[in-house]
Amino acid sequence: MSSIPYDPTLQLGQIVDLEKIKDLQAIAALQKPLDLALEKLNNVTKTSYKLKMIYRELDNLDIGTDKLEPMVTEMQKVMNKIASCALAYGQTALTVIKAVEDLKSSQEQKTIGVSVESPLDYSASSVVQFPLAFDSMTFDVQYIRNESNDQSDSSHAKSVSKMNSNKTEGVGVKNKETTISASSTHETVTKQTSNHKIEGTIVITANCTHKNADIIEPFRINPEKAVAAWNYTFPKDKIETGPRKIFAAALDDHKTPPADKDALNMISGCTKGSSFVGMIHILQSEKSDSSSNASSYASAVSSSMEKDMWMNSSSGGYGNSKGFAKSLSAMNSTSNVDCHVSIQCRGMIPSIVANDLTTTVQSMDMDPETVMANLSAIQEAGNQGVNTTMESQMGEGKRGGQFISLSNEYMNTSVTNIAEKQTEANKVIDQNSMMSAFEDYIEKAQAGECGIPINFYIKRLTKNDVAKCYIRKFYPSGRVTSARDAQKAQIGQVPEAAEEE
Repeated sequence: MSSIPYDPTLQLGQIVDLEKIKDLQAIAALQKPLDLALEKLNNVTKTSYKLKMIYRELDNLDIGTDKLEPMVTEMQKVMNKIASCALAYGQTALTVIKAVEDLKSSQEQKTIGVSVESPLDYSASSVVQFPLAFDSMTFDVQYIRNESNDQSDSSHAKSVSKMNSNKTEGVGVKNKETTISASSTHETVTKQTSNHKIEGTIVITANCTHKNADIIEPFRINPEKAVAAWNYTFPKDKIETGPRKIFAAALDDHKTPPADKDALNMISGCTKGSSFVGMIHILQSEKSDSSSNASSYASAVSSSMEKDMWMNSSSGGYGNSKGFAKSLSAMNSTSNVDCHVSIQCRGMIPSIVANDLTTTVQSMDMDPETVMANLSAIQEAGNQGVNTTMESQMGEGKRGGQFISLSNEYMNTSVTNIAEKQTEANKVIDQNSMMSAFEDYIEKAQAGECGIPINFYIKRLTKNDVAKCYIRKFYPSGRVTSARDAQKAQIGQVPEAAEEE
């Protein structure tokens, strides 16, 4: 549905160039096929919905399927027709848009205009509304909203323990040294992914006509301004205000039809319409990727020495353990909002209200005490793993339970917590803003006090009319009684005879 062509330089009571109105008519003529194609598509679509409702009603009445088969066939034909109409509408839209663009490019700009002052006597004239037209509305809306939320969580824990034994004999002394080395590695990897997406699109088109017409009533002409406007517009056919020439101008050339004469074209009234074309597309995307990697490594060396001088003595042991722990956390949380709004409203200015849009960004809990506690737990896990492996030489029964307990504690304490932080609400134009603007447009359209001209009433002032207006004010008796009166009338002053009357 196209918006109403509009030229802001066409104003009520002003002298206008009729070519500007013809330019608007040309644009409307080019837009006509597009409006007809959309109307055809909407009509076929409505027919499809009606047939589906009728089919359900007949099916609920237990009418045999065999009797409904012809209707199903016709409904399929209607669906095929919808597809062909939609294709034709798309092709027509591309053609019309290009044609309108080319036509507007060939026309003069319509943003800034200049014209001679209107002959209208503003102080003696007024604009009155008369219900000369009719109210009507053509409305079409399409609204789509899609919301998706994807979340994934994966974790992996790994524990590896190694033990090596080495026996050496010292040189020069009878010495046996058994060295046992053990290492333990624990690793935990956790990944979390969250993707929240909200996409909404709304397109609203509406055209209205309003019953109230703006008419200048009474339409009073200022003779001096009328003569000045005529002489400015037609410099080769000026009006002289002397007695003989002004009377000649009023009485001359009565055989030529008024439509063929030069004239000052003034807009004395108009009927009004309005249009609302709005589109908004908003995309809110929130994505969070977090990963935590905690690992520990511990090693221990134990040497058992038996010496000859200590016969029948027990061996002593000493050990040296080393531990290393690290915790790596990564957090990537993004919140994107894309909003595209386009509103073209002709004839009135609707209220545009911004709404609050909140976005959520996640962050890691970076409390120093928590970080140090996590590292301590990871390091202790590695050390315990080594000790458990060493002690397994004396007691295999303890290892299973310790490992399970250790793994649970390790998973609970080593992974960084994720906290949510909510930013302040931002003001955006969204679907609710569009609906609020359209509601305001409807209220103003019903009031009928706004609108742009869709039909112009033209008041034509020919050279005869301008001369007669001047004579009625400055030569009211139709004759010149004195040379002084003739001089005063010629310079735009009311003669003494007219003042006495």
